[in-house]
Amino acid sequence: MINFYDLLRLMAILASLFLASISTALFAADVTDENTASTPETNYIEGLRQRELSDDDYLGDVPQVLTISRLAQSAADAPAATTVIDRETIRASGIVDLPEIFRLVPGFYVGVNAGYRYNSNHVVNYHGLSTAFAGNMQVMINGRSVYSPLFGGLKWSELPLAIDDIERIEITRGPNAASYGANSYFGVINILTQQTTEAGNTIIAKHGNGRNEAFYRHGGKINNLNVRVTAGYREDDGLNNRNDFKRTRLLNAQADYRIDNNNLLEFEFGIANGARADGESAKDSVLFIPRERDIINHYELIRWQHTFSADSDFKLQAFHSFDSTEDDFTSSNIRANAKKVFITSGRSNGQATAIVSTFLNDQVAINNDIKQERFDLEAQHTFKLMPNLRGVWGANARLDTTYAPYWLGNQKTEHFNLQRLFGHVEWRLNDQWLVNVGSMLEHNSFTGTDISPRASINFKLTPKHTIRLGVSTALRTPNYVEEKFNASVLIPLTTPNTTGIAYSFLAKGNVSPEKIVSTELGYLGDFGRLSIDARLFHDAISDYIKTTRDSKFVAPAGFLLLSSPPINAANGGDVNINGLESQLKWRLSNKTKLLLNYAYINIKANEKDTAGNITKSSPKHTISTLISQQLSPVWDASLAYYQTSKVNALGDGDQVGLIRRTDIRLARKFKLNRFDGEVSAAVQNLFDNNYQEFANYNTLNRRGVIDLKLNF
Repeated sequence: MINFYDLLRLMAILASLFLASISTALFAADVTDENTASTPETNYIEGLRQRELSDDDYLGDVPQVLTISRLAQSAADAPAATTVIDRETIRASGIVDLPEIFRLVPGFYVGVNAGYRYNSNHVVNYHGLSTAFAGNMQVMINGRSVYSPLFGGLKWSELPLAIDDIERIEITRGPNAASYGANSYFGVINILTQQTTEAGNTIIAKHGNGRNEAFYRHGGKINNLNVRVTAGYREDDGLNNRNDFKRTRLLNAQADYRIDNNNLLEFEFGIANGARADGESAKDSVLFIPRERDIINHYELIRWQHTFSADSDFKLQAFHSFDSTEDDFTSSNIRANAKKVFITSGRSNGQATAIVSTFLNDQVAINNDIKQERFDLEAQHTFKLMPNLRGVWGANARLDTTYAPYWLGNQKTEHFNLQRLFGHVEWRLNDQWLVNVGSMLEHNSFTGTDISPRASINFKLTPKHTIRLGVSTALRTPNYVEEKFNASVLIPLTTPNTTGIAYSFLAKGNVSPEKIVSTELGYLGDFGRLSIDARLFHDAISDYIKTTRDSKFVAPAGFLLLSSPPINAANGGDVNINGLESQLKWRLSNKTKLLLNYAYINIKANEKDTAGNITKSSPKHTISTLISQQLSPVWDASLAYYQTSKVNALGDGDQVGLIRRTDIRLARKFKLNRFDGEVSAAVQNLFDNNYQEFANYNTLNRRGVIDLKLNF
């Protein structure tokens, strides 16, 4: 529970930011008066002052969300809860890594460099069941799915995307398979990049504790063609005492070509390559020794949008993506390490010595290369049947190919086919009542044909106060880990016609998808400068996919089992998740903004039928707040506070305690001749609370970063 000390601490932080508004006068030197001579700098400051928000600006139209139903809707009309993080919130947060921004979403849990395989990956999870790969969230960039079918989830640091190119992020808080299919299980993240119409050049440089990056962005127009290109390099030394550095070069481009008033072509391209540190000898000294692996991924997308009328349009989108990891290496000394494993598992020293003496070599070669490719085609038609009835429908076809010889146990390229048909209708019965109904019908290579319906009814108590009651269903298709993994190492022996085999995973297949039925009661209130989004929810999960050791396993003829019985995936019992989420946005004045989030999550399950510690796999309480203060036309400051109660992540995770983290940021805008820009300094974990995240081998210390942005 939240104790009195926690509340006092949070109140003190908020109070300090209120007091910061008084300090505006200290920056009066940056504000010109009528007798000051006009210069490029003073003219620039005057322009910033004139652009400051008034009450009328703030109380203008409610932003539309595009992701939830595939229809443009206000949050009050949408069939599910949503959080929108705009460019200004991203800037004020002072984040360095993209996953960090999701700490500002109620119910989310973020872990830095989670796991000890693919060490440099963040975990971003919602409503618990947290693992290093977090495969129960659908993540898209401009509607393009980046979900990986191999492990589930995605590798955040390998996205060819610069944070400064992001316009906004729309997060659907709740199952959204009705719009985006299986694996849109707990929610959907859709990252929307800036329009290509922003012309000019930008240089961005960051420097901090073990972190450096530099980017160049160019935007321009040639007749009816708008283009934006971003290229850059980032490096991160990672956490102390972890082998988790990252080196990334990236390039992405977007172009819009206006054919005529009714037709628009959009093109997107991106590529990222570099090196990653991997392996943790303390966790797996036989196979995943500390080493460096090379990564490269790229994508290409084309989208045609045709407008039939003001109420009807058609979109056709096709994209291709490729993701490759080169990780062909030689193991550590298997003779010495296997002996330790045998003794730990209960064999005597003599027995262990006798077994390892039959090994033909001290080391084995392991091909851990991974290549994944995706081909995707989607069509969508939006229409209005009557003034109070509109809808959207469409179809999608996808082919995923995966080559992973170590994990799949063969040299074949596996194929996964997916076909979808979706539709959604919004029916406004009158000024108070609105109904949303949608569904997804899909067929895939693993689990066959499934359907995921959703329905909600929104009732406006007044034009600015809405109650929403919704029910949504979703499926999580098993990934390759759970359906087809055959991860083993063959060890040549001196014994004739016998090969040693050490399994880590042997999937039997025929795993059914996990199912979720989520019910929510939500409230949205608009009080002018203050808006509130709160909801009660119940997530009922059945056929939970669990992992167990196959105690009845017998090694095939000609093989000698040198490990514990392999792990297998199978459907288990039920999981029930209940909780409360609240999101408050408050413009305290034209110069002061507050964002405050709180979530309570309670998980109930029989751990024997699901997973050990599953009831502890989400923090019961999370608090996050961001307060920003405009000190003058050129100076601004912000402070963020994050608090997470203890959690025991699944998979590679273990129990970590209460986390309290405070971040601060100070920024100044400037103009020098033809350049204008901003310089800022941010400190994460200000009080240097050396806390652990996701697992006790991830210790986070204070980190500072200086950010310079030049526009010309």
